[in-house]
Amino acid sequence: MSWVTLLWSMDAALCFTLAGICLLVWSRQRQGWVHLLFSCSAVAAGVIAMLELTSMRAETTAQYGALLRWAHLPVWMLIVSLVWFVRVYLRAGRPWLAWSICGLRTVALVLNFIFTPNLNFREITSLRHLSWWGGETVSAPVGVPNPWTLVGQLSVMLLLIFFVDATITVWRRGDRRRALIVGGSAICFVTLALGQSALVIWGVIASPFFVSFPYLGIIAAMAYELSTDLLSAAQLALRFQASEAALHESEERINLVSNAANLGLWVWDIRNDELWVTEKWRRLLGFAESEPVSFDRVLQVVHPEDRERMKQLVQHAFEGSGGEYENEYRITRPDGSTRWIAGHGSVELDERGKPAFARGVSRDITLRKQAEDALRESEERFRVVANAAPVMIWMAGPDKLCTFFNKGWLDFTGRRLEQELDNGWAEGVHREDLDRCLNIYKNSFDARQPFTMEYRLRRSDGEYRWVLDSGTPRFAPDGAFLGYIGSCIDITELKRAEEKFRLVLDGAPNAMIMVDSGGVITFANVPAATVFGYALSELIGCNIEALIPERFRDRHPGHRQVFFSQPRKRAMGAGRDLFGRRRDGSEFPVEIGLNPIRTAQGLFVLASVIDITARKQAELEHQRQNMELARVGRVAVMGELAASLAHEVNNPIGAMVANASAGQRLIATGKVEIGEVNDLLADIAADGRRAGEIIQSIRNMVRKGKVHHALIQIEGIIHDLLRIVHAEAVERDVTVTAEVDSDGGRVWADRVQLLQVFLNLTLNAFEAMSAMRPDARRLVIHAGSNGNGEIVVSVRDSGSGFPEGMVEQLFEPFFSTKAEGTGMGLAISRSIIEAHGGTLSGENCDDGGACFMVRLPEAQEDKSEAA
Repeated sequence: MSWVTLLWSMDAALCFTLAGICLLVWSRQRQGWVHLLFSCSAVAAGVIAMLELTSMRAETTAQYGALLRWAHLPVWMLIVSLVWFVRVYLRAGRPWLAWSICGLRTVALVLNFIFTPNLNFREITSLRHLSWWGGETVSAPVGVPNPWTLVGQLSVMLLLIFFVDATITVWRRGDRRRALIVGGSAICFVTLALGQSALVIWGVIASPFFVSFPYLGIIAAMAYELSTDLLSAAQLALRFQASEAALHESEERINLVSNAANLGLWVWDIRNDELWVTEKWRRLLGFAESEPVSFDRVLQVVHPEDRERMKQLVQHAFEGSGGEYENEYRITRPDGSTRWIAGHGSVELDERGKPAFARGVSRDITLRKQAEDALRESEERFRVVANAAPVMIWMAGPDKLCTFFNKGWLDFTGRRLEQELDNGWAEGVHREDLDRCLNIYKNSFDARQPFTMEYRLRRSDGEYRWVLDSGTPRFAPDGAFLGYIGSCIDITELKRAEEKFRLVLDGAPNAMIMVDSGGVITFANVPAATVFGYALSELIGCNIEALIPERFRDRHPGHRQVFFSQPRKRAMGAGRDLFGRRRDGSEFPVEIGLNPIRTAQGLFVLASVIDITARKQAELEHQRQNMELARVGRVAVMGELAASLAHEVNNPIGAMVANASAGQRLIATGKVEIGEVNDLLADIAADGRRAGEIIQSIRNMVRKGKVHHALIQIEGIIHDLLRIVHAEAVERDVTVTAEVDSDGGRVWADRVQLLQVFLNLTLNAFEAMSAMRPDARRLVIHAGSNGNGEIVVSVRDSGSGFPEGMVEQLFEPFFSTKAEGTGMGLAISRSIIEAHGGTLSGENCDDGGACFMVRLPEAQEDKSEAA
């Protein structure tokens, strides 16, 4: 922001601020017009400053002329308000001169809007852009002066004369400070504004208009004087209030005290039966302002049920030797409402000892009586509810002493309320629990905190019973501590049940551990200590994460929170292998069952932990035996194929021998051609590879080794199968047809085991068709996806099928329909398929023959390289 913009904006802001302050003062006290006139002057000066700033930024002569035309409106407002401010505030200045200035300035304003572009210039020919300090550029007018501008300048000269006249008058009147500040500043600054504007208009100097600053000086001088007057008026008002307060101090003191205390004062001239009462007393008892008051008249407003008692009280005061008395009674007000009044008075005796005067006060205590009634009703209601409650209830004050016991407590202990109050209740606490109980009780009181404690309390029959005592602090609406309220329940049977529960858990053969929501072990039996290698005392209070291997420890708190948010009986870690950690850091496999237990102390989880190390070892041994049995089955199958495989190997070997002999003969004749030799060698190499593939297939089927799962193409497995059984099929006159879908699919499996299953099913089919005519022996192998995420491989023969009702027996170990069969082929095949997550089933076909189907899960993603 440029310094020109900042300076002129500050000028306007100061004028507007002063105008707002004085306008606020005028709105509060509208007796005079001085502050309103000042506000108008300050607003006009602020608008002039804003128009000057805008004109200095003008780009065209038309824009400058328009701004100068509108500037005459706030100038008119400023001059008129200054004239009448001086007339009202200084009470000086000739009236005819004031009216002349206002009239002449009004004529100038009218002429301004008649002439174009304005009153000051007949024509603005150009704008001169002046460079000021700091590189600021401002616009100044260059044009032909308008002769009628002399009208406006004449009005300003008259204003200057008016200020001189008023200043002289004020000076002569003796108010010289005001004459110098207001009159002197006005004369000085008006002269400066008039001279600067005239020099610019008549082209003597090249400068923009800046009459707003002289006007600001006038406004500042006026504001200073007004603020001084306000300060003086405030001080005068304070002195006036102080003197007025001193004048009425004694009367106000009495009224203030009586009204603040809601008191009505009265004096009774007993001998003349005249009562002097305050207005407050009349309002309290419902008497009219001018109504005469006497004792009999007062008795008429007293409630009938209290009237006789009041008469007796007054009679007793008269018969005595004077003194003070108090009384509470009801009155009936004119509107029919009933109010409670408390009276306090004293009787004065004359020289003969007779009652002469009575003085006193009356106070409305209806709200107090209503509060007392409500409190009594609330206390009675609380006692009824507390006595009907099925628990023992007690209350204590802030001093730790008990103030209330309900009927349930008294019936339980068989003692009277007086015996239990204060610290009497502690006499029934078992001496082994007393110190601990009192320590918890006192510490909780000092900390203002809720508490829960268990102790043994003597019942009315002398038996000590376990009770659960819960206390809660009480606070008033303002936060003041009121004491405690608590309740007790008999938990003896619960304690016994818990003890039985602990005995059952201690006798359990499995490790049993109970954990709270924070993961702290609250109970563990002996088997748990044995399994984890800890002493029983070390487990209690230990965090459950200490029993979990470090690689799983950081995730366990989250699992625990999930269980406590949705507690239900379930096995832990379904589908995952779980491990425990012994004290020595070793790990072992476990099986864990979780069961939520709800007690008086909250929710716990009971975990049953079983060490399954032996079971895991047995499963591994069983798996090893199954693998060996499967290998034996493969050896047996290869034994059955020995003859056909030997024939299959002999064919390429014989071809190799024949080709080698042919080569020798060519060499012997001396007619060796390189092309023929290359062909012979190529045939020998191909036959060698063929024989090698057959031998490698046999080795794969009979070798030992670990199960190796890989991504298997079903089409490749079927191709290997056909190559192995080719010779056997030719020997048995069986036509083998393979139907593999374009996308046969892939499975995640062990290649050797899968080939063993298909080979076993194929050889069984060959055996089943041995009794059929050679031209009727057909075997169809189909492979493809069934659309349900499964790969289905079916092996269908054209034999006679198997007897009805034997479907499941076929897969039982040692069951065979062949006299020389071992009965293990299909059993091993089913176990292999099930280990791969699939199924193996068989059925008779409607048109004859049997069909065995293998269903395996289709592989969805590549977990390894395809085999």
